[in-house]
Amino acid sequence: MQRTRSLVQIVLFCVTALAVVEPALAVSLTRGPYLGRPSDSAVAVIWNTDTAADSRVDYAAPDGVWHTATSSGVSAHHVVAIEGLPSGAEINYRVFSGGVELAPESSFRAPRDATETRFRFAVIGDTAEGGSVLTQIADRLVESGVDFAVHTGDVVYPTGAQQNYDKTFFLPLARWLLRGPVLPTLGNHDVMTSRGAAYLTNFVVPPNGVTRSSRFYAIRQANALFVCLDVESSSFGADSPQYGWLVRTLAASTATWKFVYFHEPPYSSGHPNHIVRMILCPLFEHFGVDIVFSGHVHLYERTWPIHDFVPSGRGVVYITEGGGGSPLSTFHQEDYTAFVASRFGYTEVQIDGGTLTLTAHDPSGSVFDSLVLDKPQPVPSAGVPIRAGHTRRHLGRR
Repeated sequence: MQRTRSLVQIVLFCVTALAVVEPALAVSLTRGPYLGRPSDSAVAVIWNTDTAADSRVDYAAPDGVWHTATSSGVSAHHVVAIEGLPSGAEINYRVFSGGVELAPESSFRAPRDATETRFRFAVIGDTAEGGSVLTQIADRLVESGVDFAVHTGDVVYPTGAQQNYDKTFFLPLARWLLRGPVLPTLGNHDVMTSRGAAYLTNFVVPPNGVTRSSRFYAIRQANALFVCLDVESSSFGADSPQYGWLVRTLAASTATWKFVYFHEPPYSSGHPNHIVRMILCPLFEHFGVDIVFSGHVHLYERTWPIHDFVPSGRGVVYITEGGGGSPLSTFHQEDYTAFVASRFGYTEVQIDGGTLTLTAHDPSGSVFDSLVLDKPQPVPSAGVPIRAGHTRRHLGRR
């Protein structure tokens, strides 16, 4: 009898143990992992699970030593920020919830500090699920080795609703999102549902210190400043918090290269936003912005350098990159336009010290337009260095 009771107790213990273990084993991945940039120096690893669980990332720098980062509490939406990474290093990582490794090991490029002068980034925009355009672009981004991708808005069609994010964005771009973050801006379609609530939940970007949510923000990468503006759901007039923040951000920057991006282009052979042109473009010229990236019009376009609202030998270059898969737009080429084509694709920018090389690619990777800007580098001296303007060395299609 005693032996029977012992056997029953053992069985009950095993059943109880299995019941405890079962929920942990049941945790499964529903999205990701993908990456974000919460600051100049940090990377966030993000993923979703079918049930709430803890969040853990194991990561290793080139020295091969593995470290662990976690976030507190349990959630079905996991965000783990990793700080203190070696500048520009290739970082291997694994994600865990409930003690389960949820995805194969992957890697990303750590943020580059201000002492670095070489890196690459990509620009995509108006991404829509359809055909294989976005999947092909994801493959090209992985092959190119860019550090991150700027997104010029209209991330998810038709209305930026949460239920469309996986099908139209995260799944087509999955191969790239494992490797590098997307730094987005709000498009007019993104704000149609709850003023972009899903966008604000799904992406991790730096705070701006002015507003509660990061509808606009800035980030430093190597010797470049990237400024994201919101022209769809935030005021940007001279008396607005965003305008004042923009002035302070550009004025304080010592970066060699300055880039701004937002959704509706101020100069376009399709649908220019004249209000943005009148209010913001003089600021870009005053503070020495080099290139402004936009989307909205579903094509690729590059202007001549523009100063005081007209093409000139110096000024700001405006790029429209809206070829991420949405139906292509027609256009009537403007006098300020150097090149325009109604084509799907993406743009890639390589920085090498004082030289910038921009190339526009179709989804197969073929180049159909290019631009090179040279910016003389200041020579260290006892005096105050003067910020040099850039010159156009090569400008044309391929």
